[in-house]
Amino acid sequence: MKVTQTLMRRGFPWVAKRAAFHPATFRATSLLCNNVPSLGASYPQRFFSSQSLADILAREAKEEKDSGNLAVPDDLAELKAKLEKNWKIVEDGATTNLFLKDKKVQISFHCQDTVEENFFDEENNEEEVEEPMNSVQFCVTVSKAGKTLVLNCISEYGEARIESVMTSATAPEVVHANQGNLTERSQYQGPEFTELAEDLQEAFATYLESECGIDSEVASFIAMYSDYREQMQYAQFLKD
Repeated sequence: MKVTQTLMRRGFPWVAKRAAFHPATFRATSLLCNNVPSLGASYPQRFFSSQSLADILAREAKEEKDSGNLAVPDDLAELKAKLEKNWKIVEDGATTNLFLKDKKVQISFHCQDTVEENFFDEENNEEEVEEPMNSVQFCVTVSKAGKTLVLNCISEYGEARIESVMTSATAPEVVHANQGNLTERSQYQGPEFTELAEDLQEAFATYLESECGIDSEVASFIAMYSDYREQMQYAQFLKD
């Protein structure tokens, strides 16, 4: 499973790696063992003993529980409590929604909407000096007078960066249900954000922070909470 290395860089020791279980590999190994021909009555048909799928899942679930990864880290709990003064935080499965209390601003992100980045030493590109860092994509909508402003963003190094911007008459809940995509093909999907005039890009960035309330704390929370929620969803997957 992936680990948000951004958090590790900031000194959050609660993030831990775990070995991934590959059902396809397990099935292939079982089939191979089942089809080995018998060499005689004194030899068992299977050369290798294998645990049942249920046993392995139970083992993985216990390891997750014993690791302590399922407890909310103190740093995350403190940040969450601070943000809840202005934001209503709602969990919906693997998706988390934030609603600004005094404005029609909504944020949504999926715990697996991460983007991995690799960094290499300039003197030796073959040696990786740091482990991959995960950035989290999220969608912001601002509703006013029947129109919806949609800003698709990414949380990087505790800062929010806009990737695309568009306007639509589509209801915010529909936009978020489609992860920031407009469902009608006839609708304009917005300009290439990086091709906009620099001062216009800066104006949108200022609007995102000052009018939408998405500052460095919100961006950091998205990255941290995404990683935590992914841990919780993985643990639930093992139980189901």
